[in-house]
Amino acid sequence: FLFTGLLKLAVLVSILFLAVFLAFELLESKANFNLGKVLGEFMHATIFSTGPPRHKCGLSKSCPEDHFAFKITSGAASVVGPKMCFQDTVLMSGVKNNVGRGINIALINGKTSELIRTESFDMWSGGKSVSTPSILFTFMHIACVGS
Repeated sequence: FLFTGLLKLAVLVSILFLAVFLAFELLESKANFNLGKVLGEFMHATIFSTGPPRHKCGLSKSCPEDHFAFKITSGAASVVGPKMCFQDTVLMSGVKNNVGRGINIALINGKTSELIRTESFDMWSGGKSVSTPSILFTFMHIACVGS
């Protein structure tokens, strides 16, 4: 009877160790687990971000309600092109392939915040282009007349 009692105890301890091992493996529990992450996985409530709040166009703070948010970033030589963002919408960038060397202009409807037109004007081009300033003035005149 002593042998069967020891055998039962050994089987019970083995099952206990196996259950603990499987529990740790299945739950991927670690000694330095993140309690917030564990609770977030089981609770489908709103997850609060621990990072700084995000503002339109990546600005450092929000604009007042009756103001537009915009950010203009100049390029870095010929490596990185300029970028224009208005109300959290990228208007001009190298990714959109609508920027160029010189002056980049985005024409926006002031009432609806709708993008009307984008244009870039190469004001340098080695002194060979005399027509670029006149094209720029024509563009600006059309923009003023249309407003």
